[in-house]
Amino acid sequence: MASDLREFYDCLNREEAELATEIATDGLGLLMRVAINELDLDFEAMKRGGTVGDADDERAYLMRMGVIRIIKLAMQAHPQFEAPTLTFQRDLAYSLPVLSLINKVGTIEHGRRVAQSLAAEAGKIERRPDCFRIVLPANLIDLELHERELDRYHVRRQREIFAQGYEALVDVQVGDEVRSLLTALVYPFHTHFIGYEADPTLDLYFFGHAYNEIQISKGFDTFHFATTFGNMTFQHYQLAAMFIVSVGMKHRAYVQALMEKVPTIRIEDVLTVSVTTHSFLEGLREFINQVGEKFEAHVPVTEEGVGIIFAVLSVSRRNLALLDRPGAPIPPLIRCSDHHVIRPLAGATADNVMLFLLTSLQYNFPTDYDRAQRAREGVMQRAVERALRSVLPELEYRGNIKLRRGRKVLTDIDLVLAEQRTGRVILIQLKHQDPYGDDLATKQARTGRLNQQVGDWLSKVRSWLAAADTSEVRATLRLPSSVNRPTVSLLVLTRHYAHSLRPVVGGDDAAFSNWTQLVTAVARLRERKGSVLAMDDLIKELRGLSLLEEEDYLPEPPSDWTVGSLRFTIEQERN
Repeated sequence: MASDLREFYDCLNREEAELATEIATDGLGLLMRVAINELDLDFEAMKRGGTVGDADDERAYLMRMGVIRIIKLAMQAHPQFEAPTLTFQRDLAYSLPVLSLINKVGTIEHGRRVAQSLAAEAGKIERRPDCFRIVLPANLIDLELHERELDRYHVRRQREIFAQGYEALVDVQVGDEVRSLLTALVYPFHTHFIGYEADPTLDLYFFGHAYNEIQISKGFDTFHFATTFGNMTFQHYQLAAMFIVSVGMKHRAYVQALMEKVPTIRIEDVLTVSVTTHSFLEGLREFINQVGEKFEAHVPVTEEGVGIIFAVLSVSRRNLALLDRPGAPIPPLIRCSDHHVIRPLAGATADNVMLFLLTSLQYNFPTDYDRAQRAREGVMQRAVERALRSVLPELEYRGNIKLRRGRKVLTDIDLVLAEQRTGRVILIQLKHQDPYGDDLATKQARTGRLNQQVGDWLSKVRSWLAAADTSEVRATLRLPSSVNRPTVSLLVLTRHYAHSLRPVVGGDDAAFSNWTQLVTAVARLRERKGSVLAMDDLIKELRGLSLLEEEDYLPEPPSDWTVGSLRFTIEQERN
């Protein structure tokens, strides 16, 4: 299988090399711009559409991956395009060939993702005379299902709470004013395109919505706001992300207003815009400094500083490696020339912008990023204490305890929860994580590393507990001498993803949870009014949330994929 898999990768690379040659013939950058326009058109159709079926999901998936790869191939083929920026109406004579190209490139990226998944899913690949035959196992467990659904529930609830509070604050009169301003300030630009004036009321209104979306996005609280990357604080980058999201929301609202105002305007001609880099940086700097004044310990951004932030949140020819992996986030800003930047609407969603930001920070400032990752443990310790105080006020907390055998340190305990009333102790390993989005290779690497680290930790802690006498346990965990040998539970608490730990964390003495599950468990305990709660109740709730019945993915229908001279089929074994 290994040799067939290598040959499959080689065939994918050969087909892409042929397409890259075709893409390189476009010196204007027209092909890339058409591709971005088509991505935004498909994104908007999915946003505005009603029922979304499997065919729509597959098209959007291939579109996203294909366009991201085309951006990389087009920009690396030319040190600069002949035209600094392009504005044109959609013409099927251009769009249809580009859509075909997007599908081909997307198919290649899909093939790479399937190849990446084979080892993790115990699949098989076989070289046949006319194709590669890929066979997936009969049963594919959706380990992420329950975490994903719980995350979606909390996001929906947060949006509902925000909407209720925000609409109460922004009364009907202000809402009417926003609609009137959108209509009054938007206008046709050169007959077919879009132009609009700025207004502080609109800026504030859409910033409120963007602020909420960014706050509930994965990765928003990855670092303390004062943590620095390239001498700029994480708060500076967060504010820049909010600006991009708010500008995207406002643009979509202006598009709707223009189409109602001038029915002859076509949506496909006004979704994607490019702006001058200078004007964008001016607006970004003004936003960060004005809005930032309302936040703790804000430091004004200089012209040099906003350039650093812009370089992190945009893709240019110097950082195309950010687009290497299939499933990489869409760049929120694309520097098509030295003086112009494209703002794809599909890249302006909160989750996408935050994921791109974190990926880019790690790429641009690896030393700063490593340092910041090491400093996150204390933040998570304090967050756990704040979360549990309301339901388990008697708990005592100990942090950063080392388990020793003789003079040798076996492992450490990030956080100890002690409940003297019941003689219970929970030893916690904290795993702060970065989101990985749709990047399958990164997901596999990180979950594999997580599982190994957790398995080693459980083994060492259990070994130490088995060998240590009562006095050593008391002394090490800093328990009072009046406490007999405590009943010990082990808990692995992650920030985002814990699903891969199910086969690793076994036994009645251990449990695992991500942060959303912990918050949910605490909320359930809070609903037990009048009950005397203990740590046992917390562990039971966490197990109930993390050990729900496993469910398989829906059966994978057979599919046949062709790009150039390469053909591969995907099927699932039958039980």
